[in-house]
Amino acid sequence: MSRPVYRFASFRLDVAARELRGDGVLLNVSPKVFDGLVWLIEHRDRAIGRDELIAAIWGRADVTDAQLGQLMRKLRRAVGDEGEGQSLVRTVPRFGYRWVAETRLEPAAATPVAADTPPAAPAVPAKPRRRWAMAGIAAVLLAAIGLAWWQTRRDAHENDVIAVLPVAIEPAGERESAWLRLGLMDQLAEELRRAGLRVVPSDNIATAARNDGTALLGEERVTAATGARRFVAATTRRMASGWVSRIEWREEGRVRREVEASADSAVGATRKASRQLLLALGRPPAALGAEQGDAAAAQWLERIDALLLDTDFPAARAALASAPEALRRSVAGQLRQADLELATQRMAEARQGYVAVLAHEPATEIDALTRARALIGVAGPVAQEGDLAGARQHLSSAIGILDALNAPQLLGEALYGRGMFALVQGDLDHAEADFSQARIALELAGASLQLARLQGQQANLLAVRHRHAEALALWSGAADRFERFGDAEAFIDALGNAATEQLSLLQPQSAQATLQRADAWLARLDHPLSDALFRFVAARVLAQNGRLQAAREQFEALLTDTATGQVSGMAATVGLELARLDLAGGNAAAAARRADAAMTRLQQPDLASPLYARIRHDGWLLLIRALRSAGDGPRAAQETQRFLAQADADEAAPVYTHLADAELQWPGNRVAAVRAYEASLAAARRSGAPGDMAEVVVSYAQALLAAGDIDAATRIAGQTSAWATQDFACAVLQARLYLALQQRDAFARAMASLRQLAGERPLPPDLAAAARTPR
Repeated sequence: MSRPVYRFASFRLDVAARELRGDGVLLNVSPKVFDGLVWLIEHRDRAIGRDELIAAIWGRADVTDAQLGQLMRKLRRAVGDEGEGQSLVRTVPRFGYRWVAETRLEPAAATPVAADTPPAAPAVPAKPRRRWAMAGIAAVLLAAIGLAWWQTRRDAHENDVIAVLPVAIEPAGERESAWLRLGLMDQLAEELRRAGLRVVPSDNIATAARNDGTALLGEERVTAATGARRFVAATTRRMASGWVSRIEWREEGRVRREVEASADSAVGATRKASRQLLLALGRPPAALGAEQGDAAAAQWLERIDALLLDTDFPAARAALASAPEALRRSVAGQLRQADLELATQRMAEARQGYVAVLAHEPATEIDALTRARALIGVAGPVAQEGDLAGARQHLSSAIGILDALNAPQLLGEALYGRGMFALVQGDLDHAEADFSQARIALELAGASLQLARLQGQQANLLAVRHRHAEALALWSGAADRFERFGDAEAFIDALGNAATEQLSLLQPQSAQATLQRADAWLARLDHPLSDALFRFVAARVLAQNGRLQAAREQFEALLTDTATGQVSGMAATVGLELARLDLAGGNAAAAARRADAAMTRLQQPDLASPLYARIRHDGWLLLIRALRSAGDGPRAAQETQRFLAQADADEAAPVYTHLADAELQWPGNRVAAVRAYEASLAAARRSGAPGDMAEVVVSYAQALLAAGDIDAATRIAGQTSAWATQDFACAVLQARLYLALQQRDAFARAMASLRQLAGERPLPPDLAAAARTPR
């Protein structure tokens, strides 16, 4: 087994051995310094934000900039990068760090392998050919969630995974080559997996091949996407007398085994050659199943599976329609038909097909796997009908079956789906437990692409719990993985989610840089819903960076986009953003009208999920502020009381309900207002979200400044000073505080920062006037 080793300057970093050597001498560095060094090097293609680095090294968010700075000084000292040179680690002002040293990756010494047998891998039997569970469930939840990755370093055992490459078909113009290249790849992967080898799921390889626009993939490309360092490559050739299949086992850049077999069909030749390969490796082939024993049925099923794997759904539908009637009526045929309906979002037909499969009584292990597949499949259509509890029950039944078997990818998919439904229902503890178990199962299956999708949902869970720095690290890692797979849609979605977390961390400039990574990929995006969601995030980022006109135009365009209507509550959320722009532009009446209409929709039962809680809180506070600014004090008081009475159980709700109450009470009942402000501030500290803290502190401190209580205002305002160089509202507060303290030099510096952040936002008149006043 090979291990990644990095070389830079006079240093050698062995990740798996956790050794750093300088000029051949082993250096003693702390675990956190080592982790930081690895993280920077592995992500040297981009700058790493402070919060991401903190989450990656410490695994939590409650780490100060001072602690990170101290660690970075130790890291620089360890690799001789002290002083002003920054030849290895460059500081990125107001953001974080980037590894800039020339670095090369080379294999360390490989563990010796016996001449006749490869290193043993965990026993994993045949993976059921079920590829649409995760995609189907995720599609249902995308419509339900809409707006809703600790990046894992490659585990040492990831290198044990074997990747079966798409099969080369000769001659190149062979009529059947369109489906054979993936169908035979999948068949070969199944044979290896049934013999107990750990094989990258075929859909991972198919995704990389499809996104590369090439039938054949290079080994470096597959390693980058999946982590696999062992490869099985096959060539199947039509001859005058039939078909010949030659298979190579490659490792460490060498062909370690080679076998060849012939038969009347491509499927038969590849199956014979794969069984010869297993015997050459000292692995007894598994017994053929019923489907595989029937050569004609096996070839039909391989062809249909290959077309599904290649997402050529019209061709798959045509192949199913032209298959022998007995095959279409069989459990195998019914299951493929249901898979096709689910993949093409024909939910009623998919449900009907899975129910038909479930009507068969399980009697053998294969029947048990088939039943589990159908239970996972039917969960998506059931959920789309609004029965999330029923969908979770179907998945629980599937998990109960799979617990007694050894099918880790299928188990991982079932746990993933049940966790997502639990997340939508607000059952966060069960969601976290399911995601954790799913991660283990998918790691055992070597399913890198599914792991990325899973960890994206873990990031959503962290975001709901206001752990935004950790969520950002997860999404950043997910984006890297999707980029390696060439999956434009998933890559762009991950970038949008990462930018959303950066906005929650009051990092709008970093969010803008994150979205710019998508520029070269947007032309490849052909999914209208993903495009609309990305444009929504982009508009929010524009607004937070002061580009108000461009943001307004983008929000207004979204309101007329048909894709916006496909996401529950998205139109209302866009309306809130436009109301926010109206209020910031001085049109309080228009803001109140928009916010009122949006909140009417956001309080409907179908949007009761905790995933919408933050949007509801923001929207209600915005409505109350707009009503007050428009001079409708009685309605503002009425909405405040409704907000206080109807606030849901989300832990961030008290931040906003107490804040609305404080602003209503101030200045008429200052004692009650201060009590509410302090309660809101305490809730914001418990939340730990920078956005929550800034919302409360800016309002509280500015109220105190207006009342002339400078000492109290200083105590409160100091809690957001760290964000005054990146967030406009915090910068306004800091400038007002320095003005009140008559600190002219500090005020001048604060104003310079404020102007830099403002964009199209006008400077507050009191600050602009003070800045013009001579000293």
